[in-house]
Amino acid sequence: MNETKKCPKCEEHKPLTAFYSCDRSYCKSCERTAANERMHQYNKTLRGKASQALQTSRKTIRRNSYHVKDDLTVDQIVEVFDFFDSTCAYCEQPITGKVSIDHIIPLKNGGANTQSNIVVSCISCNTKKSDKEIAERFDSTKQKEISNYSAYVRGDDVLVDVLASYIQKIIEEKKAS
Repeated sequence: MNETKKCPKCEEHKPLTAFYSCDRSYCKSCERTAANERMHQYNKTLRGKASQALQTSRKTIRRNSYHVKDDLTVDQIVEVFDFFDSTCAYCEQPITGKVSIDHIIPLKNGGANTQSNIVVSCISCNTKKSDKEIAERFDSTKQKEISNYSAYVRGDDVLVDVLASYIQKIIEEKKAS
């Protein structure tokens, strides 16, 4: 018995095996097409672009077997993008296309894949800098700006550590009393 079902999207009668399950309305083909379209729309958003940039950096780490700290998140890339007001950290032109993250200290040189070691950049500036240190490609003013930014972000980590230590002392005092 060849049971069939009509997909309301493509309006074709198809065998049940053409559906992920009997409970699903659309056939596999229509579901895949819809999922691809949703992904295409998502990748146009800042969060989608940030996700793609993160995937690219992680592929680079794996492909080259870099042994570096890697705790970067999509939310952190979005924060960096907002910090630089949607402009390239190097040329200060608006970033309108693909979001590119550049590692201040290149991964190749042991730089971490962390928020304090990335900036957003246009493809042109990222290509120009390549795997060089900032000092090799940009003037001292730009070097200082990027250094200050990195120190600012690292400062957040230091503040969290100080607060955690303080809170831990309070907890220990409460337990002792």
